[in-house]
Amino acid sequence: MSAATATPLAIPGQPLGSTSKYQPGPGTHIHQSTLYSSLLGVVHIAQPAKAPGPVKRLNKIAPASAPAELPTISVSRSGVSEKREVLPEVGNTVLCRVVRITPRQAVVAILICGDTVLDAEWQGIIRVQDVRATEKDRVKIYESFRPGDIVRAEVVGFCRSGVERRRGGFC
Repeated sequence: MSAATATPLAIPGQPLGSTSKYQPGPGTHIHQSTLYSSLLGVVHIAQPAKAPGPVKRLNKIAPASAPAELPTISVSRSGVSEKREVLPEVGNTVLCRVVRITPRQAVVAILICGDTVLDAEWQGIIRVQDVRATEKDRVKIYESFRPGDIVRAEVVGFCRSGVERRRGGFC
């Protein structure tokens, strides 16, 4: 792969060039003297750094110097390498742990949103009227939830303070 025919995007397993033309960099591996991409991402070719200033003249006989350094080829996940937090949205199914209970609501810490374990802790509320669809007036939060319970719930909206409301149920 030369600079003129460089593809900006590489997929895992795509041959990038020969080890006689390039040195391996991050996101690449060698198999049978061929460099391959290990990641889905953008291909970068870095030319070797040249010594600043004029080359000094040798006054004595020295063994042949090592061959000129080769450019380094690497693959980076541009835009994907930054860790992105998954934000719960209306309609998402979440797993949460009940943190505390009041007569009107249960406060929960959201642990998982869809299939993604969250790094940051999101807080939410399960209101009495959101526990079940029928006989909402007969629901007692302390009979439905206890601190430490793991609850599967659906996000039904956001409050002004950013805390979520959800319809909940036991797992």
